[in-house]
Amino acid sequence: MNYILFLYLLSISAGAIETANQPRANKISTTTIHNLVLKRLPTQRYNESFNFINPAKDTITNVEGLSSFYQKLLALRAGQRHRVNIVQIGDSHIQPDIISREVRAGLQDFFGDAGRGLVFPYQVARTNGPLDITSSTSTRWLPSKISHQRTPAASGISGFGLRKIHSQGLIRLSLKPDLQAKQQSFDYIKLFVSQGSWNIRAIGNDANTYTIDQSTPDGLETKEILLKDFATGFNISPLASTPSFFGASLEKRNNPGVLFHTIGVNGARYEQYNKEPLFWKQLPALNADLYILSMGTNEAFYNGMTEEIYINQVAETVAKIQTIDPRASILITTTAESFKNGRSNPMIERLNLALKFYCNKMGIPLWDLFDITGGAGSSLAWLKNNLLQADKIHYQQKAYSMQGALLFDAMAKGYNEYLSTASEPSLSKLATKTADR
Repeated sequence: MNYILFLYLLSISAGAIETANQPRANKISTTTIHNLVLKRLPTQRYNESFNFINPAKDTITNVEGLSSFYQKLLALRAGQRHRVNIVQIGDSHIQPDIISREVRAGLQDFFGDAGRGLVFPYQVARTNGPLDITSSTSTRWLPSKISHQRTPAASGISGFGLRKIHSQGLIRLSLKPDLQAKQQSFDYIKLFVSQGSWNIRAIGNDANTYTIDQSTPDGLETKEILLKDFATGFNISPLASTPSFFGASLEKRNNPGVLFHTIGVNGARYEQYNKEPLFWKQLPALNADLYILSMGTNEAFYNGMTEEIYINQVAETVAKIQTIDPRASILITTTAESFKNGRSNPMIERLNLALKFYCNKMGIPLWDLFDITGGAGSSLAWLKNNLLQADKIHYQQKAYSMQGALLFDAMAKGYNEYLSTASEPSLSKLATKTADR
């Protein structure tokens, strides 16, 4: 048992005064506490294999800023809440969903699986995407993305957009098995599409054709479909003349649990997200309880970038999120080191130090991947251990998986620390509810 929790339980036992004539007070059993504690991944093995990674530093600073988020997770675990929503926004390190899927898998395994979350047909947009999503089309669509806005198509909630120029064209999207080799499914679709009518058919036992009519401009109103049965994918066909598709959230309607949405775009910077109005108009529909912001690599390559400019762009993103929902928590991550022009990119350290100073000043939770994985000069260690791709900017799949496991581990530590300091009345209520599950 966690040592702090053990002392906490002892203090409760020592302070309890009972008499024969008094009703016995609700006690928090060891079993109940054990059921609430989030088991962490054994990231110590990374230290043994790669000595430039320091798991002792794998913590979140200003973690008190995540208290409301951890309280929601605690309530979810105790059966007092149905859903906790997380949105991770990032660049090319996030687009493949390898970092995110490690966190998603760990949280859903413990708190419940509420679905796959936000998806996009990346293959139709002719770009790389998550390993568990496949997509195809019967005709060509015009893609757009936040980091390369040179087409008439807008970029929406996923950071991407697809526009059909000539009449109709079907998009097919399917889910593959998850990390545990379990086939993913859903029975509820939240669609982000442009104005007009669309036909949707599920891939599975539900043979119905669902027709939706999007009446608001730019798809500001989500369209939701509750299927008759669980499905593993869907086909969507526009009936409008120039339709646009921005993404879909695939959910399990009645399953309590965590819904983790990944939004990653190759080449993206904070500034580019800030400038896309449709993205910010659609983002509130995900009802996030936690936003994880993971950028910085592209800013470190951008000519004319300074610490001041970078922090102003980060602060603008934070302000936009707080405008959308001031109750949502925010976690910012630094970027690990990589190369530029054949050597370690010194701007990454400068921007990360500025980000750390900003987060400490504003009390914003920060996960410092840069420091955890060795700090300045660590790109040489990533390279030496064959963890960098040929461009020496992006990482191998196993490296991204390690980073995701470390992020989950840090979030788990923060949750367990929050649990250890929760008040006795609060835990007593949760104990009663948990015992009834």
